Amino acid sequence: MGGNVPRRTTRCPRAFTQEVVAQPGPAAYTRGVPLPLRLLPFSLLLACDPSEAVESGTGGNADSGPVGDPATVSLAGECAMDVDFGGFTVTDNGETTDVAGKVADGVVPIAVLEPIATEGDCQVLRQNNPHCEPTCDPGQTCDFDGLCVPYPINQDLGTVTITGLVDAVTMEPAFPGNTYYNSTALPHPAITADVAVRLGMPAGAYGPAELFGVGFESLVVSDAGWSITEGADLVVGWAAPKSAAPRSEVVLSVSIDQHGVSPSSLRCVFADTGSGTVPAAAITALVGAGVTGFPNGALERRTVDKAVAGAGCFDFALRSPRTVQVDVGGHTPCVSTVDCPDGQTCNEELQTCQ
Repeated sequence: MGGNVPRRTTRCPRAFTQEVVAQPGPAAYTRGVPLPLRLLPFSLLLACDPSEAVESGTGGNADSGPVGDPATVSLAGECAMDVDFGGFTVTDNGETTDVAGKVADGVVPIAVLEPIATEGDCQVLRQNNPHCEPTCDPGQTCDFDGLCVPYPINQDLGTVTITGLVDAVTMEPAFPGNTYYNSTALPHPAITADVAVRLGMPAGAYGPAELFGVGFESLVVSDAGWSITEGADLVVGWAAPKSAAPRSEVVLSVSIDQHGVSPSSLRCVFADTGSGTVPAAAITALVGAGVTGFPNGALERRTVDKAVAGAGCFDFALRSPRTVQVDVGGHTPCVSTVDCPDGQTCNEELQTCQ
């Protein structure tokens, strides 16, 4: 990776991070400073101590060396929703590869979905809405017992590094909010098939810890769209991986009830073989739970590993998601009545022709 430009991150107050990028010539320039931080007092900028500079993610696999055997590194799967404190993702969006993450000290209750049907590889999940009277104060959220509880706070996990991508990534928590992201664009695609990827963090809120992923090819969906018909199977397809022993899986998600009081969604986890079938019974349960608004769907190739986070869990996923158009038999979404068939009008609140 001799052509890479080395980067040095100067440790400044947590409110900002300044990247100094060395150039082949005599000059250097700074980047990665969020716009509001340009307004900080000059005296605060001078307070940064260059002696505390640390090397930031500059190398590729050549810098870190192999991080593990892709056939055997741990892939413990995703966290259960009721203990899911957050995690980190490396996402192949088709045009870019992005890294992001955050890990809190608890779970937001409304994020825990209720399974209302399980068929084969699929579940229909319902979002329930807790109610507290009186309403909760700022900094609190309502749980399913009708009690106000502290809203989970993202934790400072220290310096998080990811190796095994085309370029290594080093991240500090961004203030406010202790969120993590790659401030410098990665080459795309940054994920290499059949190469192990390692996320590491130091001792701290939930460390030391290491989690793994295994690279794969970008997902290519075979279907132009999905037509959902109550009482019928839905067969979906994608280009199977070239690896002889892929460690990835493919996740299907469909949402057809955008405006329901307790909207439900479909989620299936398939082996990465190139095709998957949603059983008719799961489709019937999904449609029966309600259809409003504009349906949407997605397929995602991924690997996932997880680790303990206090009383909860956080995970690390390599992802290649793709959206898919979804139509539901007997349902016409709308913005206004001009979108509806003759004889129907648009319920604009539900975005549904009736």
